[in-house]
Amino acid sequence: MTILNLSALDYGGAGKFAVDFNDFLRQSGYESNLVVMDKKTDSPNVVQYVGSRLSKPFSKLARKAAKSKWEYVTFDYDYYFYNIYERYSTISAKKILEAIPKKPDVIFMHWVTDFINAQLMNELHRLTGAKMYWLMIDNAPITGGCHYPWSCEGYKTDCSTCLAISSPTDQWLARENLKLKIQYLPATLGVMAFSNSDYERARQSRLFNDKPIAKLLGYVNEDKFVPGDKVVAKKFFGLPTDHKVIFFGATSLKERRKGMQFLLNALNALQFDNVTLLVAGNSPVNFEGKNIKLAGHLNEADLIKAYQAADLFVCPSIEDSGPIMVNQSIMCGTPVAAFNTGVAQDLVITGKTGYRAEISDFDDLAKGIHYLIQMNDDCYVKMAQNCRDMAVSLYGRRSFQQQIEQLIVA
Repeated sequence: MTILNLSALDYGGAGKFAVDFNDFLRQSGYESNLVVMDKKTDSPNVVQYVGSRLSKPFSKLARKAAKSKWEYVTFDYDYYFYNIYERYSTISAKKILEAIPKKPDVIFMHWVTDFINAQLMNELHRLTGAKMYWLMIDNAPITGGCHYPWSCEGYKTDCSTCLAISSPTDQWLARENLKLKIQYLPATLGVMAFSNSDYERARQSRLFNDKPIAKLLGYVNEDKFVPGDKVVAKKFFGLPTDHKVIFFGATSLKERRKGMQFLLNALNALQFDNVTLLVAGNSPVNFEGKNIKLAGHLNEADLIKAYQAADLFVCPSIEDSGPIMVNQSIMCGTPVAAFNTGVAQDLVITGKTGYRAEISDFDDLAKGIHYLIQMNDDCYVKMAQNCRDMAVSLYGRRSFQQQIEQLIVA
């Protein structure tokens, strides 16, 4: 069976997921290739799309004209409205298919913003007859342009009152984008959700309420993401071996959906000794009065060591389709404290794999962090084993392979 994966890029969180997904399919015995618009990896299984200067000239002119308008329109940053040029694809379906050795039987669309639109999906389906699935890396597949709808429910109807676009006279863009999808998305196109919250949104959406919806948890390689010796891992980062370690990734306070302000408030509400914060990324956030180790950017190997060094991983996201770091931490046997959103709804079970706090309630998150930090050794060992066992059974290689086979073979 031949599989085509499509992604706008092969780097960053979404691109890395597409590369790993493609590699997983190849290792599972499928002839699978990944075609991307922007390639940075040197993987021979990733092919960069090469178009023609002469392809779709009218679309190129339309995009140029649209750019002169939309660069002066204000978009609410929190909604990540990236699909401004959804209606003007300059990509050729035939050129995509020419980039791979054989016509695909199955096509998976990953994060395809500004690369693959509904018209192109329709054309790919017409040329191949392939089964097609759109992966919900975020919520862009179900909306008229935003990637995170928050409390907006426009995706259930027509997106005509888009909250991401500040000017009411310009909100027609979201409506027209959604109308394009309604008109062109293949009737048999399925969507793949990686959390219960995204599954429910897809099920209630105008686009997919009558289409196949699959729910499975994001694959994590259990041979790489493994529990490790905490003392050795702490020494790797230069952490005190007698300290409990709280690990998290810190981003700008501007990224409201990542909930960093809630985490900051939760940590400031706690008084603890012999605890060190291990922070991925170059944190701009001031954790005054706390023992802190800034780890900077972590490659995959060092990220695994960070999970192994940590006594818990904290995910303060308040609007998310994942993140996959929750899946990874639990696969490493490291309990998670998180808000009740995204994949935490599926994987973070209070008292079993961590602590799930009420969304945006930093006092509850602080309670969860304190609960996990103060846990006695016997209870912690049991929780760590619960994490590993559940991860392997739900989204380890064998489980994920069986779920994929059910989708593409049935």
